[in-house]
Parts: sequence; structure tokens; C-alpha cells
Amino acid sequence: MESAGGARVDVRPKRYSDLAAALVGIGTSMLASRMRYLEVDGIVARRHLPPPAASLVYELTPAGRELAEAMTPLAMWGVRYRLGAPRLPEQTLRAEWSLVFLAELMDRDALAGVRATIEFRVDESIAQMRLADGHVEVRPGEAIGEADAVVTTDVVTLAAIGAARLSAVDAIAAERVVLDGDPSVLQVLLAALPSALVNGEAGGNSSAAAPAGELKAM
Repeated sequence: MESAGGARVDVRPKRYSDLAAALVGIGTSMLASRMRYLEVDGIVARRHLPPPAASLVYELTPAGRELAEAMTPLAMWGVRYRLGAPRLPEQTLRAEWSLVFLAELMDRDALAGVRATIEFRVDESIAQMRLADGHVEVRPGEAIGEADAVVTTDVVTLAAIGAARLSAVDAIAAERVVLDGDPSVLQVLLAALPSALVNGEAGGNSSAAAPAGELKAM
């Protein structure tokens, strides 16, 4: 997906078991039915991965990617106004869901020439964001090997930042967002995000808020 800011967001194909594990509470038969409808409507397609994986996976078609882009504003509304709402015990949050839409806001120019993996820990959920010269790939779970940087926060703080009620800079200062790892990678992350999220509504250039030489990993 190509975001408004220019960063290309890549979402990995999913096995049926991946989808079932992520969508807690949906019955197997209902999920299978929904996937059939999406396939018939040309939103997703199935394909077999070559060995050694040799798995059947689902992935978005070009039409599906366009639909995902069209739904981004609605998803961002949910981040701003519903993400921090109390959840029922059976409701779950997976970090990669928020990261996909966060990645949509990132600026391609700020990511040019950058190759790094950033791990995000949001409450009990973990996901990773892989930066590769203007491309952003979001994957569930911990990074394979050591991540270049780690961002730890909670869903309430993430919702407050997404709603511009709390700037990322203030959240870092209050230790509601804890940074660990390579400061230069963390600086790239902040520089690529919209200034309104990093500095607050009145903020200026995001890179001015936390110069690379002053940003310290916690």
C-alpha cells in the first residue's frame, strides 16, 4: 500500500491459521465463509508458497489494497476515538493492527536509505516494523534476531498519541513510551511521523523536537 505520506506499506500474506489466531472469537466456519466471499469479490487471493514453507496463504489483491487504503481514514478515526476505550475480556488488541495504520502516515523521504527493524511492545502484544529504503513492512511477533530498536508503551498512551491529545515527545518524557536501542533509528522513526503526533498540534518540524544527538534510548 502506498500511503499519503509516500511510504510503501507491505503486509505479509497470512495463512488461515494466522487469521484465525488474530480474530479471536470468530468461528471457524464463519471465517471460512467470509474468506470465500472476499475471494469471490476479488479482495483477496489464495496462493501456495514455495518450499520450504509450502503453505496456502491469503493476500490482498490490487483491489483489496485499494480498499484498505480507502478504509485508512476510518481506521484512524477508530485509533483516535475508540482505541483507548475499555475492552471486554474477550476483546483483544494486536500491536500489528495499529502499526499498519501508523506506517501509513510515515514519510517516504525520511525513510530513504534506512534499513532497520523496530520492535513495538503494546501491552501484552508484540509486533515489528521493518524499514527498507522507503518501504515499511509490518509483521506480528518478536523480531528474528536482535531488533535495532524497541518501543514499549500501552494502548491508552498509543490512543492518546493517535488522537493528538498527547505528543510522542511528552509521552517519552513521562516514560509512558520507553525507547531502547539505536538512537539514530529511533530518530528516523520520529522524523518520519507527522509533526502533530510527535510534537503536538502546535509542533514544528518533528526532527527539531528531538535532534539525533539528544535523543537517548531509555
